[in-house]
Amino acid sequence: MLLASISSSSSDQGGPRPPRLAVRLPGPLSDLKNAVQRRGNPSPGGTSPRGRHPRHHVLPRPDLGAAGAQLQRAAAVAGGVLVAAISQAAQRLASARPGRGSQTLPFYQSFKLPWNAGARSGSRRASREAAALAKALSARGHEYERTLDVRAAVQCFEEACKLVPESAAYLSMAAKCWSDLTFYYDVRSDRERQLVNLKAMEYAEKARLGLAACLPGWLQRGMAERSSCARCCVCIEAHPQLVYGHVAMCISKGRLALFTDNKTKVRLAKEAQQCAYTAIECDPGSDVAHHLMGRWHYEMAQINVVLRTLVRIMYGTALAPGTRQDALASYRRAAQLAPGRLIHKVEAGRVHLELGQVQEGVEQLEAALVCDVEDINAWHTRMDAEKLLAQVRRQPWQQPSLVPPHAQQAERGAAASGGAAPAASISTAALLSGHRQPEIVQDALLSAGAIPPPAAAA
Repeated sequence: MLLASISSSSSDQGGPRPPRLAVRLPGPLSDLKNAVQRRGNPSPGGTSPRGRHPRHHVLPRPDLGAAGAQLQRAAAVAGGVLVAAISQAAQRLASARPGRGSQTLPFYQSFKLPWNAGARSGSRRASREAAALAKALSARGHEYERTLDVRAAVQCFEEACKLVPESAAYLSMAAKCWSDLTFYYDVRSDRERQLVNLKAMEYAEKARLGLAACLPGWLQRGMAERSSCARCCVCIEAHPQLVYGHVAMCISKGRLALFTDNKTKVRLAKEAQQCAYTAIECDPGSDVAHHLMGRWHYEMAQINVVLRTLVRIMYGTALAPGTRQDALASYRRAAQLAPGRLIHKVEAGRVHLELGQVQEGVEQLEAALVCDVEDINAWHTRMDAEKLLAQVRRQPWQQPSLVPPHAQQAERGAAASGGAAPAASISTAALLSGHRQPEIVQDALLSAGAIPPPAAAA
């Protein structure tokens, strides 16, 4: 004990250490000791300067190129996400303020960068020129409608749609004119009547899809859920063209149902009713939408109980009921919204007569005869008014010619000139085959001053 304490105190004080006794181990134990020592110090001579600690391992040099590439990819992804979020926020802000107009360019093109300023200004100039030409063609198309030249009006509105493909007004007018050819004098077969209405449905569907794509998502959901919130009403007021596609589709499907089989009639009648309801929801102030709803109620009122039962048994579906009273209410509402439109008063007078209200019916029919004839539909409806008044007054009535005055004049001019074709002599069958008359479009643009005359151009 004493020797041990002396030895430890001397070692703590830095004195000389006593020599260690060498212990000889047996052969196997000596080999095990050497293996343990080699594992603790694997590299020969790999001791620290103090001789007690093993040498530290050297870490590999990092690959800065790969790390930089990963950082660049992460930054690109983050930048794309940030730009997309800013674009969505800008679009939502623009849709929330419909009165300030919509943005015509995508968000990433709206930055005023020096290298895209010229392209942006050039595209805007081309858009303005195309809009001006389309407006001139539309004005001439309405003039052709008033002169009952529906085939020329079709060509004008089609060219306007090519210039401004996203315009619901031009697409809807093209659909209306195609559907107006249903009762034109040179359309004589049911197959042709089906084709013109199918063509009208194509344009009407483009008008509806184009408007649906331009509307914000919340408004699309509100319309799908029949929402009547004030926000939807404000945005609908800012998009007055919203009703055009539904009105054109309702007209086309209602007329197509007249020349199809019974099962298709039932389906088209339901779809036409839905289009009329949607049109009224989009614009309660649309007189044409209320007129279409009145026409649907009137047609449904003509179907008796036996026929309704047969439809339910044979086709597994039930027709919605309609009454003449509901039809009269819709016609009267349409007449209030547009007092100068002839078709509302004639149809209201017709329903009054069928309900036994002769005095009211005669008043509506006489008031209709004072209105202007704005298109081929008003021209045919005016004939119906004259016929109904003659029946009420027990006067003879003779069916006038169904050939419009402009076509009669053109035929007389062609006969006098030895068979030369007039300017708008193309038939409806030729229109369905894809033939067009470039001179009609050129004349419309020349008259509006949209293009210079040939002499000035030369």
